[in-house]
Amino acid sequence: MQQSVKASHSKSRNGCLRCKARKVKCDERKPACARCEDQKYDCPGYALNVRWSQKHQTRPNNIESPLRRGKAKSRTNITSSSVAEGFHQMNGWLDPPSQLDFVMPADIFNIDNISQDLLGGESSARINDNIIDSPDENMTIWTLPEDSGSTFNIIEPMGVIGQFLDNTARSPPFQFESPSRGEQSLIQVRHPYPDPHLRLSNMPTTLSEYFFRDVITLYCSWDSELNVMRNIIEKMWQSSGVLYHTIQSMAAACLSKDFPHLLRVAREERSQALHLVNNRPQEVEKQVMLLASMLLGHTSSWLSPHNLATETFRASQSILDEIATENNDISEMSFFRDTMDYWAMLLVYLTDKNELGEYHREERVGPPNLTKPIEPHPYSGISQDMVRALTDTGILIFQYRKHMSTMKFMTESDLDVFRTALREGRRLERMFLAHQVPSAVQTKNPGDPKTPLKHLELMDEAYRCTGLLQLYRVFPDLLNERYSPWNKDHILRPLPAHQVPTKQERQLWLTQFALHILGILEEIPFESRTRSAQPFVMVAISGELRQNSHSLQGSGVSITDTGVLSIDSVSIEVARARKFVSSRLSAYTHILPLRKSQVILELINQVWSAIDEGQEDAYWLDIAYEKKLGTMMG
Repeated sequence: MQQSVKASHSKSRNGCLRCKARKVKCDERKPACARCEDQKYDCPGYALNVRWSQKHQTRPNNIESPLRRGKAKSRTNITSSSVAEGFHQMNGWLDPPSQLDFVMPADIFNIDNISQDLLGGESSARINDNIIDSPDENMTIWTLPEDSGSTFNIIEPMGVIGQFLDNTARSPPFQFESPSRGEQSLIQVRHPYPDPHLRLSNMPTTLSEYFFRDVITLYCSWDSELNVMRNIIEKMWQSSGVLYHTIQSMAAACLSKDFPHLLRVAREERSQALHLVNNRPQEVEKQVMLLASMLLGHTSSWLSPHNLATETFRASQSILDEIATENNDISEMSFFRDTMDYWAMLLVYLTDKNELGEYHREERVGPPNLTKPIEPHPYSGISQDMVRALTDTGILIFQYRKHMSTMKFMTESDLDVFRTALREGRRLERMFLAHQVPSAVQTKNPGDPKTPLKHLELMDEAYRCTGLLQLYRVFPDLLNERYSPWNKDHILRPLPAHQVPTKQERQLWLTQFALHILGILEEIPFESRTRSAQPFVMVAISGELRQNSHSLQGSGVSITDTGVLSIDSVSIEVARARKFVSSRLSAYTHILPLRKSQVILELINQVWSAIDEGQEDAYWLDIAYEKKLGTMMG
């Protein structure tokens, strides 16, 4: 019987993925070949399958790289033209395609495994996977510009992130081959290490993943899919060089305590990001540039704790003013304005208002819109009004203390400065007393199980009381006008003063007020993300945690001496409150292991040392200035 001869087909080496898998001729028409169109298939496009060449290795060990199993809602096909276009949008942070050095370890497609091995935590599903082109679930392909003519050098890091930086090794040349097993083919890797538990790592990928998984949650007072900051970064970081370098710097800075060699990486990435911000490329969206500038300014103290980055603040305000004239996105503009307000609040207690340049606020006109729910801000929560009031309070106090510190003999002009400051202090006091904490009905739920609305409401109340405490400390006349023995029920509804308090009575009232504020913070568990905003409150009230002078007597005092046994209940509460502040801030230094966290704790200890040594008029702002311990406290 004559054997039938199967019709032959020409083999396509450069056709679309479907034609190559079926080993049939492809006309290579773009964007879709004729064969796929005739059969009503979506043409998967043109790509090159890649394979590691390890033919010179003495101990070959085939390892099949696992495919990503993430539940991404969508994966984007990156055509050769879109990739080339993406390269031009990188603002100079990537070289032309012909000079690219891809970092592509064996497990780059399984980010979950990398993060678990390197960082020991939950993996993030938030990283945008659009950079990986997967036409089919069973095929992992990198799509490259067709005419790039490039030669790719592959860096193959071994072991964990520390080994990646210390012992980076070049792998043998990268080879391109046609798929040998059709749509079932995988990227094959030959690895000289027999230990299957030793995973390969990719530093940029790991840092990016760590940023989205951990850094944002440490940096913001709450986090969820409603977080505007997260959404902007997730959308733009892969196509924006300035955002890419910014998040790499932030992630490396947070890891630098455990991996000291990452400190250099953090500084280099920050330097590149600042270079792009200062050059302001025309093709970069202003919103992206503004967000990067804000992040760089906020986190300047992560690498240099005393760097307040006021020049970056002024640059950010300039970009914001440009955007305000052409942007109609109310939600986005509200986020940027509230970010500047919160940043200003942290600066005005530590620097002159002139350092803020053209900073100004968008004043509200008319009554608030009660039908529109309040959207919590990632930094200030629902406390936008209190943040603005605290900013005005900081400007007033800093300018007033600065003037009075230079005064040798009182003059009429000095009295005018005092009267003007006292009037402004009264206005701010009325604002704090009249403020109403937004209710849950008025506020959009942030959707963060670790930071429910109740925590944001408590922080708003803590901000309000902290502002009042600052005014009563710097302007004793304001407290004299409302003084009555301490009663927490009358804090916001003061009764007319029935006596002028002595200095000791006034100090006792302030101490009990500070204990009341700490009681508010104690209602918030440490797991709440509002812990990133609490250091400012703790520093601002630290100077009022004063113990009775009898409680501070040394061990050499005889028990028969008068007053030794007169330890009052307030002093005991103060001792307990100090332990609470120290323990919470110490825990915070482990959660966010940055040098600035240590500086905050050091400032508080310096304040306590001063008041324990008998400096009755010691004020935290003065000590921060004298000891050069100013840093970003949020």
